[in-house]
Amino acid sequence: MANIVPFSFKGELVSGTHNFASGGDTFKIALYTANPYTTASTVYVVTSEVSYAGLSNYTAGGNTLAGQSVTATTATTAIDFTDTTWSSATFGAAYAAIYNTTDSNKLCVILDFGGTKTATNGDFTIVFPDPTTPSNAIISLTS
Repeated sequence: MANIVPFSFKGELVSGTHNFASGGDTFKIALYTANPYTTASTVYVVTSEVSYAGLSNYTAGGNTLAGQSVTATTATTAIDFTDTTWSSATFGAAYAAIYNTTDSNKLCVILDFGGTKTATNGDFTIVFPDPTTPSNAIISLTS
């Protein structure tokens, strides 16, 4: 399985639904043990989300992403966020979903980790790749 960009997200980009500029909309990243999404999915769901009961140190809905930025060149536009960490975490996750909390929890992208990644009373960190190489960006548009 690979990352998924929902069909609805593409249309929402051209209609101005999502504002990725610094100071724009608020985005979150939720973690999942199994993938509840398809290309037809449109909004964040709790199905298969990492357990937030007990001592997992995971909060329902995931982390709010910070440091969002848009980098544009003549051929490519890339979106980036600051890396995000769940500290003292005890859980495993195989997928993540980035969604827009400013606009009805609309999905942007579903990330496939290529297997379950775990933390046991340690940091679980999502490291976003350098967007200056567009093929590495979490979200990029090329002409």
